[in-house]
Amino acid sequence: MKVVLSGSTGFIGGEILTQCLSHPYITSVLVLTRRDPGDLAENPKAKVIIVKDFTSYDELTINELKTADAAIWCMGTFNGDERVDIEYPLTFIKAIKTRPPGSTHFRYVHLGGAFTEPPPKQGQNERSLWFYANGRRVRGVAEARVLESAEDGSQSEFTVYVVKPGAVLPKNRAILQRCILGDSLSIKINELGATMVDLAVQGNEQKVFHNPEIIKHGRKLQEKSI
Repeated sequence: MKVVLSGSTGFIGGEILTQCLSHPYITSVLVLTRRDPGDLAENPKAKVIIVKDFTSYDELTINELKTADAAIWCMGTFNGDERVDIEYPLTFIKAIKTRPPGSTHFRYVHLGGAFTEPPPKQGQNERSLWFYANGRRVRGVAEARVLESAEDGSQSEFTVYVVKPGAVLPKNRAILQRCILGDSLSIKINELGATMVDLAVQGNEQKVFHNPEIIKHGRKLQEKSI
């Protein structure tokens, strides 16, 4: 299968890229990036697509994206940039939804966060937030909008998953932090990566995964691979 990946140069995206390239069911990874990733282009499973503007794909790029079976979206900000956090993923989803009727089922996996703030319901006021207020609100809107994109009825063969990890820790140097934060607030990067890749490949009845659920799912996958 062919998987699209954004945010591959980041800490989380880099781990997911590694897992995608080594996954036996994934035959090709379309890497969306702004800059030349160097040696990655030499990997036979990777195809690098340089994107100058993530709010406007050219026709060649859209046609390439339509051949994919899934996407893992890891691009985002901490401070809350509406263009990056909301417009970029929604533009991508809009492009994918131009696939012709009868296309294979497409799975979209979105990297959210444990502390994001959902938009207030009609008639409610925004809550006061003590830290990263704008970032949490913007990313909360992004999560809601991408989930809504699977419910608009425009394409039945399209599923969205949102994963909401806490503090993401390196897999080999996380003992102390994990003891302090626990499974409710922290996760090893390899567990997060395993869960996101599996959702892209296999799907799941559950659509939103919170930190403890990501850990549980990731550990099961890792036990199977031993």
